[in-house]
Amino acid sequence: MRSRSLAFMTLVLAIGVASCSAPQVKEFGREDHAQIRQFVQDFVAAYNAKDAAKVAALYSGAAVLMPPNASTVRGQELIQGYYQNRFNVDGATDLVIEPKEISGQGPLAYMSGNVSLKLKPEGKPEGHDRGKILFILRNLAKSWRIEISMWSSDLPPVVPEAPAATPAKK
Repeated sequence: MRSRSLAFMTLVLAIGVASCSAPQVKEFGREDHAQIRQFVQDFVAAYNAKDAAKVAALYSGAAVLMPPNASTVRGQELIQGYYQNRFNVDGATDLVIEPKEISGQGPLAYMSGNVSLKLKPEGKPEGHDRGKILFILRNLAKSWRIEISMWSSDLPPVVPEAPAATPAKK
């Protein structure tokens, strides 16, 4: 009887200690790193295909986009509209993202790197931009999605030329 009581007390103590310990956080490993590299390739492919719906689908439902020289965009639907405008009006094409750092812990990760692209707005000369990019990603149902993305240009903003002055009438 005494050994049963001791076994029972040991079991209760073990359960108590286990319930007080911190939850185990999944280590960010090579598989996560490889999945995020593939995610970046998928993002670039969708962008260069000018598929705004597919690009937006790579964001979580409550995602935030902080694009260069523009206001913050919140939510998948508005993010899709931003990219549609980027493709149709700005003529954005030939995106290249070079990941420099990828890391994370548990369901959160980040990727930072360099970005370059061409801009071919209709009726205007072709331009080129380069800068930095940051994705903060969340693993949702075993699929990485962008929670927050931020891009910034390394180039100075283009200031439109002032219209030529017209001579004053006398």
